[in-house]
Order: sequence, then C-alpha cells, then structure tokens
Amino acid sequence: MFKSFIYTVFCALLLSVDSAHCQPAPAAAGADEIQVLIDVSGSMKQNDPDNLRIEASRLLVNLLPDGAKAAFWLFAEKTTPLSAADTVNSAWKQQASKATANIHSRGLYTHIEDAIQTVLSQGFSGSGKKHLILLTDGFVDISKDIMQSADSRERILSEWIPKLQQQNINVQTIALSEQADKELLEKLAFETGGWAETAQSAEQLQRVFLKMAQKAAPKETLPLTDNKFKVDSGIHEFSVLVFKKPHAAPTQLVAPDGKSMSKQSMVANVSWLESQAYDLITVKQPLIGEWRLVAEVDPDNQVMIVTDLKLQLSEIPNFLGESETLPIKAHFTDKDKLIARADFLGMLTLEVIQDQQAPAKMHALVAEPGFYQHQVEHLSLGKHLLKIVADGKTFKREIIHEIEVVATPITVEKHVDAAQRQISLKLLPDTKLIDPAGLVINAVINQAGHEPETRALASKDGVWLLDLVGLPPETTTHVNFNVMAKDHEGKPLTPAVTPLSIDDSWFAPAEKAEVAAPVAATDAHHESADHEEANHEAGAEHHEQSDQEQHPPPDAPKTNWLLVGGILLAINLVLGVGGFFTYRYLKKSQAEKHQQLLERLS
Repeated sequence: MFKSFIYTVFCALLLSVDSAHCQPAPAAAGADEIQVLIDVSGSMKQNDPDNLRIEASRLLVNLLPDGAKAAFWLFAEKTTPLSAADTVNSAWKQQASKATANIHSRGLYTHIEDAIQTVLSQGFSGSGKKHLILLTDGFVDISKDIMQSADSRERILSEWIPKLQQQNINVQTIALSEQADKELLEKLAFETGGWAETAQSAEQLQRVFLKMAQKAAPKETLPLTDNKFKVDSGIHEFSVLVFKKPHAAPTQLVAPDGKSMSKQSMVANVSWLESQAYDLITVKQPLIGEWRLVAEVDPDNQVMIVTDLKLQLSEIPNFLGESETLPIKAHFTDKDKLIARADFLGMLTLEVIQDQQAPAKMHALVAEPGFYQHQVEHLSLGKHLLKIVADGKTFKREIIHEIEVVATPITVEKHVDAAQRQISLKLLPDTKLIDPAGLVINAVINQAGHEPETRALASKDGVWLLDLVGLPPETTTHVNFNVMAKDHEGKPLTPAVTPLSIDDSWFAPAEKAEVAAPVAATDAHHESADHEEANHEAGAEHHEQSDQEQHPPPDAPKTNWLLVGGILLAINLVLGVGGFFTYRYLKKSQAEKHQQLLERLS
C-alpha cells in the first residue's frame, strides 16, 4: 500500500515536470481594465447643448467586451463615480446605461489633474491591460487663480504622465471643441501609447467613441460591402453598428432566409439598441449565409463578431516614427490554439489594405507554419487606416487599425551587445528645431516583476545617453520617454520619441525571413470537390479537428530549471521519508516474526 502511494506521488511529480515543460506560457494574468472620464464642467452647455454625451456614453458602454473591468466617472472641480467599477456583463451594462442619464453640465472647473489622480488611486487594480479614456472640452482650470491652473497643468506633464507610464496605462483623449487643450491631450496620448481624437461637434461623439472602443478593446469584424455581409458557422454572435442621419428611415436587417427584422420585431435571439444617431443590433446564434442591412451606406458602419475562429495580429503600435517600417504578423486560432493544418492554410488568403489602396498580399512564413507577414513602408506623416482581411473561401475575417505617423525631431540610435544582453541608446535632437540647453529627457523603464524606474538621461557632447545592462531573457522591457523641450525662441515643444519594447528578438542574429511560395493555380483547383469539402470542414467544423492536428506555436517556453530542481528535491525527500518508514516497517515485521519463532520453540 505504501509502495503504491510512493509510486503515485512520484508519477504526479513527473507529470508536473512534463506539464511545466510542455505547456505554453499563459496569457497575461488579469482582465483588461477600462476607465472613462467624462467632463461635466459648465462650458459643456455651449459645446454639447443637447447633452449628446449621454447617447455616446451609452454606445461605449454597450461596445465594451464582457469580462473586462470598467467604470465611468464624472469630473469638474472634483471627480465622482458615475457607474460601479465592476466586471462587464449584461447586468453591468444595464446599470451603466441607466447611469449615463446623470451626465450634466453643472460643474465649475475642469480639474483634469484630480480626475487622473482619482482614477489612478481608485480605478485601476488588476494586472491586465489598462486604458483610460478622457473626454474634455477645455483647458486645465482648477481655480480663479490662473497660476494655480498653470501649476496643475505642469504637474500633469512632469509628474502624472510618468506615473501613467509606470503603470502601463494607455490614455485615449477626446477634445470636444477647438477650445480644448489639444497640446496637453495629444501629449497624454502619445507619451502613454494611447490615441487622440478631436470631435468637431457633439454630433461626432458616437463615431469618436467607437474609435476609442476599438483602441481599448479591439474586436474582429466581418467585411461589410454594399450593406451585405456573410456569416459562417464559426460565428456565435454578431453586432451590427449602424450610424443614422436625422430623419432616416427605420433600420432593417434581412436574414439569409429572407425574413426582415426591425426594432419592433421582438425576435428572441435579437437585441436592438436604438437612438437618434445609431442602431446597435446584436444577433445570437445567427443563421449561416448572407445578411443584408436596409439602411444608408456609411463607412463607419461595422459588423463585430464573437467567434472561436479568430484572426490574431502581432501588436501594432498607435504611433510610428517617420521613415519607420511597420511589420504586421498574423495567424489564425481555434479556441486560442494555433491553426497550422495544410488543408486550412491552403485555402487561406490574407491581405493588408492601406487607406483604400490596392490590397497587398501577406506571405506565409516557411519557418513558422500558420503565420503570415507583411511590411508596411513609406508611410507619410499623419493618420492612416489599415485593414487586415482574411478570406478562407467559406469565411471572412477583418481587423481595422488606425495608426499615426509622427515627425521625429529626436532620433534614437540603438547599440546592442548580445553577449552581455546590454542595450545602449543615443538620443540625438535636431538642433535646428530644438534648443539643447532647454532639453530634458526622462526614461521610464518597466519590467515584469520589478518596480518601474524613472531615469533622467545625461547629456554628453549633444547626445543624451541611456544604458540598459543585463536585461533578463524571456522578458520584455518597455521604455517610454518623457521629453520637455524648447525652440531657440523659448517656445515650448513636444517632440515625439516612440516608446520601445525590448525583447529577445533584439539579441538574436539578423536573419532573412523565409517566405513560402504562393500556391500555384493548378494546385489551388486540384480536385476541387475534395477541397471544397476540406474547406467546409476548416471553416465550419474546424473546432472538432484542431485538437488532433494542432501544431504547437513555434516558440516553446524553456524549461524552468528552478522548478525542476525543486521538484527533484521534493521527490528525494518523499523517497527518503518513505524509505525510513519502510525500514521501520520491515524491522518491526522481522522482530514480530522472530518473537513468534521463539514462542513456538519454547
């Protein structure tokens, strides 16, 4: 019995070692967090006289993904909660939607610093991705004393932006009116890797909030062409967002079986959120086939989906320096597992569409089955819209991402010492634009498991230096830069320095990416009936096969030798203790037998 116990423990420990070695690294712990700050100062009476912030906020509430943690706040001279900070689900959305009716325009001041401080101290608590959405129509205004407001604005730049960077909080700002402090809002967005938008009028808020929702919680979409879209069997739910003009006819949705739905239809699996500016229609377990929207065509209309068959992208930054290239890497997953089956990939085409230009084909990587790549180059200054579209013959997927290319009056030179895992950064300002005497550069360095570190860069011979020594393997180091500068006339400048994410790829030897040759037309049409059947299984029944034919992701995690050593020590302890008790048991048994023998002899 004791031997079987030892055997069971030994096997369990061995399985633990095997599991630690073979399982992929888990995703980042913690749910995403989204905090929303709504300006309710008195100036909103002029800039949002019809209080359209209510409908825009209600739309944002319903676009937030289930499972995220979210909260809405109102701020003026002080900051107060509008909705509870809790996990997003149907009950939370219902409560938060009702709470938006309390948005007003009665505040005295615009205390942005207090709003940021309140959210940092009370709003964010988890370890997931963090997003702060800030809507305001004015400048920092905390009292009748102009100098107090100026000091508060300066503290946001010098103290609060570094704190936001330290906590990896992306700030998305919305300027409502031309009177807003765009310079401050844009700096908040850029320095934290967020996004900045200007709504020329309150009527644009719904569309701007849609962009902010896409930035905070990007969703896969279906291509919507001429108000038509195709639903495949892998889609569990879709939501159609339809923007409407004043006095537009009621929106209708026509299913593949020809049945027409409207707000009054009362269909069991359809929910319909209606306002004067938009309709948000959600259909659960939809029919497979082509759906049609009866409404005016609008480029901002979208079909967002919930599916197990997902198009996944490498992280795409919101900001890109001029002359920088943007690598885009994509793959498909089924229930979060990489799909690398030849029958699936053979029918798959991926394209990148930039600013409505001709599509550029993404190429398959030979060294990484299931992955596709494309380099976006020669982007001009300004904002650009990227669409990544996947066509699997029986299904389609689309991801939309907007980026901004910014001027870089401060260039960064990178020097890598792979042997010592050391990075040396040299920041060189364009002295024609920037006065070096007034240039201050701080770097905020973040590593998992370590407290964020803020380092003031020293200058030498017109170069600002940052050395990062002994960077640990299998860890990403994030470096953000906070720059304060002036031109030669003393006017403040806000130079953009793109944040850096330093991982193991920085220390790997440069290699040319291998690209698979495109499938020949004869191969693509060979035995078309068989391919149609295989493709149908890939698009409609892929979830039944992926576990059997799954290829692991290319970068398997390395063995955790500390864990292995601990487990081996535990095994030795168990065997040692087991051996001791086994010895005592045998000794006692032998003594009893010896005593019985003596009793029989006597």
